[in-house]
Amino acid sequence: MGVEDLDKFLPVVLINRNYMITSLNETGKMMLGDVTGKKCFQVLYNLEKPCPEYNINCPIASGEENVDTVTLDFEVYLRAYGKLPVGGIYWESMINITNLSVIRSGVFDSLTDLYSRSFLTGLMEKFLYMWQRYREVFSVLFLDIDNLKRINDEFGHLSGDEALKKVGQCIKLYLRRSDFGIRYGGDEFLVILPKTRKENAVHVAKRIRECITTIPFVARLSVTIGVAEVMEEDKETDDIVGRADRALYYAKNKGRGSIAVAKGPEEFYLVE
Repeated sequence: MGVEDLDKFLPVVLINRNYMITSLNETGKMMLGDVTGKKCFQVLYNLEKPCPEYNINCPIASGEENVDTVTLDFEVYLRAYGKLPVGGIYWESMINITNLSVIRSGVFDSLTDLYSRSFLTGLMEKFLYMWQRYREVFSVLFLDIDNLKRINDEFGHLSGDEALKKVGQCIKLYLRRSDFGIRYGGDEFLVILPKTRKENAVHVAKRIRECITTIPFVARLSVTIGVAEVMEEDKETDDIVGRADRALYYAKNKGRGSIAVAKGPEEFYLVE
C-alpha cells in the first residue's frame, strides 16, 4: 500500500493554529461529514479541550511530526500528524484500531516493538516527497547486528531474539519523537532521521553503537552501521536505502562494529 492508497483509506484533516479544521480529504469528508470550521479535538476525539490538556501529543503544540497511538475511554487510535512546511497549517490522520489487531501487526514488529518493514514503504515515500517538493532533508541509518548467527548457534534462538530486543531498545533510546526505528528483517534495522544531515546522523549512529556495546549479555553485542543522506539523484526510496545498505557493507569489509557514510552513490568513508 503506497502513500496514495493510504490517503484514500485514512481520513486526513488540515488544521490551523486555532485548532480549527480548514479542509479534509475525500475519506475524511465521507467518514466525518462536513466538519470544516469545527475544532479538531472535538471532531476527532470528542474532547472538550485541546489535546495537550489531556497529555496527548499535538502537532500545533509541539510542531513535531510523528506516528503514535492514544487510548481514550478504552478506544485505541492510531495517529499520524505533523506540520506542513508553508502556511502555518497542520495535518492529522487517525483510525480507531481498538478491535483491529491486524493493523497493529502491520505497523509494529512484535519482537522489538519498532515499526515493521511493511510500514516502511509509505514512510519513505512521504519523506522523499517532502524532499523533492520542499527540500526537507533526511538521513537513513542501516544497522546490522554482528555475528547474530553465532549467538543463535551457540546460545539458542531465544538468546538471538533477546539480542534483537536489546538492540531495538538502544535504537529507541536515542531517537527523537520525530524519528522512526524499523525492524527491517532478520538482523537488520533501519532508522529514518527527518530534517537531519549525515553529519548529525553519524552522532546518532555513534550513540546507538555505544549503547549496544555496553549491553550485559551472554555474548558481546555490536552493530555495523551505514549512513546515507538523501541526494538530488534519488528518484525512488530504494535509492537512498540501497546507498545506506552499500555503506553498511563497506563498513563490514573494513571491520565489524564500524560506521561508514555514503559520500556519493558509490563513494564511502569510515568515521571514528
